[in-house]
Amino acid sequence: MRSKRPPIKSKFLAVGSPSGEGLSTPPQAVFSSDQYSPLAGKKEAGATCEVVLLRLLITVLIFASCWDAQALELARPFGAHMVLPMNRRVPVWGKAMPGVEVTVTFGETKVSGKADAAGTWRVVLPAMNASAEGRTLLVFTSAGSMRKCVDVLVGEAWLCAGQSNMDFHLARAIGGKDEVAAAGSLPSIRLFNLTGVSAGRMKYGERERSRLVPGKFFEGEWQLASPESAARFSAVAWWAGKEIHRKSGIPVGLIDNSVGGSGAEAWLPREMLEVRAEYAELLGDDWIQSNRVSAWARERVAYNLGGKPGNHPFRPGFLFDAGVRWWSEFPLDGVLWYQGETNAEIYDDAWNELLITDLVTGWRRNLRQLDLPFIMVQLPRIGGNDPIRKWWPQFREAQARVAEKMEGVEIVVTKDLGWDSSNVHPPDKRPVGERLGQAAAGP
Repeated sequence: MRSKRPPIKSKFLAVGSPSGEGLSTPPQAVFSSDQYSPLAGKKEAGATCEVVLLRLLITVLIFASCWDAQALELARPFGAHMVLPMNRRVPVWGKAMPGVEVTVTFGETKVSGKADAAGTWRVVLPAMNASAEGRTLLVFTSAGSMRKCVDVLVGEAWLCAGQSNMDFHLARAIGGKDEVAAAGSLPSIRLFNLTGVSAGRMKYGERERSRLVPGKFFEGEWQLASPESAARFSAVAWWAGKEIHRKSGIPVGLIDNSVGGSGAEAWLPREMLEVRAEYAELLGDDWIQSNRVSAWARERVAYNLGGKPGNHPFRPGFLFDAGVRWWSEFPLDGVLWYQGETNAEIYDDAWNELLITDLVTGWRRNLRQLDLPFIMVQLPRIGGNDPIRKWWPQFREAQARVAEKMEGVEIVVTKDLGWDSSNVHPPDKRPVGERLGQAAAGP
């Protein structure tokens, strides 16, 4: 999987906007009572006008100064303790005051560009070798603004996505407590844990509803591997990243944006949903009535929203917009994908194969990496007689067909894993994660 890494050549996708926070309250002009009197003379009126104009000028200067201090922004993929991809040119982008020069330095490298009329800027770092030396990614403008990302490594960056079995926390997994305790001994593994609004059995209140927009849904930032950060990180992603690091010896950045219960349709780019007639019923506010969405998911949406109108993480296209689209241009090393339990409830092989195929194709197009490695976890064995798990064998076959027909797509066999319980969450995540890591690291 490691050989296909062409340089990214694409247009900039504007990300971010000035926050506007921290602006000083404009000073208020103070007038004496006789300044409004008809007896006030011209001299006093002229002096008053000068005072007003002076104070207005001071206010403008203060506003401009404060706005500039807040204006320089880095796109969301960038932050302290991150891992920059190795052996490929890496775009760095964000927002600034229109027209200012923006300079980015990293180690001995220095590149500059200019913010356009909309304030968007973009520069490109040259390809770099892997490095476990923490260095500073410094961004500053000709207007004096500065942003600094400390302790940045160079290695591989993997996006880990899917539903609850990818989201399953390391602290809950078999053997996870020992892993959590020792997590701090792996300084070259970095974690970006993107946490969204839960779709668990809960009624959404004002706080949850306020986050049900793509720009606010996920929260999180790059972190060092530590007992605190590893405990609530994906167990499968952790063991996969640890295996990649063990085999390669290079730094590994793991980005987890999985959402429990989510169907593949929620992860489809809107561009894919809008281009196919088959997806027409998934668009618009009536999507929750579609039989193309599993009955379990439709019931959960209705429960979360309490019968009231509103957005939801399971809405077709929502999770792609919220957690994937803004990685466009960032040269990921690949995707580790563990999803399908929800879609496997629908017995329609052609439909499920179409969903998986379009998901891979849509992600590659929007992330601007047409041969982006995509490694999927096969649904494991499960016990019990729950009718909604009846079609898992057929879903595994759909997964296998996609892997067979699409280059750069690989399936990690886990049919021999799982367990005899009817619980959909087998707690032994280590073998699944290690198999993913071995596939990602290559021979």
